[in-house]
Amino acid sequence: MKRSLPTLVATALVATTISAGALPAFAQPSTPLATNFTLVNMGNGQAQVVVNYYQTNGSPWGNGPEIVVLPGAGSQAIFRQYYPPGSQGNPNLTPGRGSVVVSSDQPLAAVVQIRPANFSSTWANGAYSGLTQGARRFFVPLVAKQLGTASGIANSQIVVQNLGSVASTAVITLVNADATVQKSFTTSPIQPGASLYYDLKEDQDVNDGWYGSAVVEGTSANVGVVSNFFTGFAMQTFNAFPETALATQWFVPLFTYRLSNGLSTPIAIQNLSGTQIPQGGIQLRCKPGPGYSGAEFTATNTTPVGNSASYFFNPVTGAGFDVSVPNGFYGSCTVSAPVNVVVFVQMRFVTGNPNTEEAAAYEAFPQNTTSTSAFIPLVAKRLGNGFATVVTIQNLDLNNSATITVTYQPGSGSPSWSGTIVFNNVGPGEGVIQNHRLPSGVNAVPDMPSGWFGTMRVESDRPIASFVQLTYLKSINPNLPNGDFFAAHNAFGQ
Repeated sequence: MKRSLPTLVATALVATTISAGALPAFAQPSTPLATNFTLVNMGNGQAQVVVNYYQTNGSPWGNGPEIVVLPGAGSQAIFRQYYPPGSQGNPNLTPGRGSVVVSSDQPLAAVVQIRPANFSSTWANGAYSGLTQGARRFFVPLVAKQLGTASGIANSQIVVQNLGSVASTAVITLVNADATVQKSFTTSPIQPGASLYYDLKEDQDVNDGWYGSAVVEGTSANVGVVSNFFTGFAMQTFNAFPETALATQWFVPLFTYRLSNGLSTPIAIQNLSGTQIPQGGIQLRCKPGPGYSGAEFTATNTTPVGNSASYFFNPVTGAGFDVSVPNGFYGSCTVSAPVNVVVFVQMRFVTGNPNTEEAAAYEAFPQNTTSTSAFIPLVAKRLGNGFATVVTIQNLDLNNSATITVTYQPGSGSPSWSGTIVFNNVGPGEGVIQNHRLPSGVNAVPDMPSGWFGTMRVESDRPIASFVQLTYLKSINPNLPNGDFFAAHNAFGQ
């Protein structure tokens, strides 16, 4: 789905926990969480940006909006809401949770990070792309309540933001694995700009151990939806899928099967066709990534999938595959179905130690993605606090190779290095990786100095998709405690 913003727009940053108040985190309820959100000017002129904060009841949060000027294309502003309140963020915000609406006279991109308010607490890191527009219905392929997993107990939060101009309720429908309805209910009214937080842990009508999918529908206004999915001490945050995003083919830029470092990427596929998908109807085709010498493989679903229900290819347990996949496989994939589906990807470091397991998530890209360029609002190489990013780019043309050009622009206060890297003959459906966690080696960017941060533009002669991994590494900052320092979000197509 295309994520660039039109010239005049209100950008909703859904479910933003702005100050040091605790998001109702299942795994660590006493952990104070806070957010960063990064805005980037994607237009050609100076951007006048207005940032409005809202409490959950719809009241303004703080003493009026923040106003920022972004000078030109690629210029960046980072809004930090760390602990203690106001120390590195809006000094007028009181601890709590709420939402943000950003408006500008130029196209913007926005990414939100949810992280501990300070490094004395380390659980529950997530990230997602700011929404550019709402829809009447959204779909969540995976939700759970107190479900046992290989990484600990899993629980979901669904957060619904009203993107309209009038108050609106929302109807949330929970769907069982067999496609029957577990529960459907209408929320209390949500004021314009405000968000409602639904935590399955607090719903007494749903039994512990339940899992399935969800449908969220606004009754009087368009909404935006994100989901927080906790597994043990780790957290995954991902955008739900609007009804305009349905497709029969999806692209997964990075799939891994039990890497030596513990990383696996379960894929969730929700059937939204109105009919059942038969056994064998869903096809997962994966090609090896750069530096991997193994062969490609194709897997299909082993059971039928009912309407609104989901199917899972799960490397953590090996479930869902009708073929044998070797441990250590990584690469890019396509998901094909005979009818409309939506797809998202979990990224899970499963180590057997709950203090070191990490998790993230990103949304797959539908076949109608036509963007030949992408923008990443925040890229960093080996910052002193341990922060570094990895960007994965996939050629979405399944018949032709692509030439992909990557251009880096430093942010304010960064080392002044800038550079352009060209990848020729990236094969059909294949990908490239820019790994800023590494000082050198395969997929690294050795010319970029450590400590660099800024923005990244990707351009191609074929349609592309891209997503970003956000990490903090003890190998860079030994003072980091254990915990989940891993998050991911989609890049912005243009």
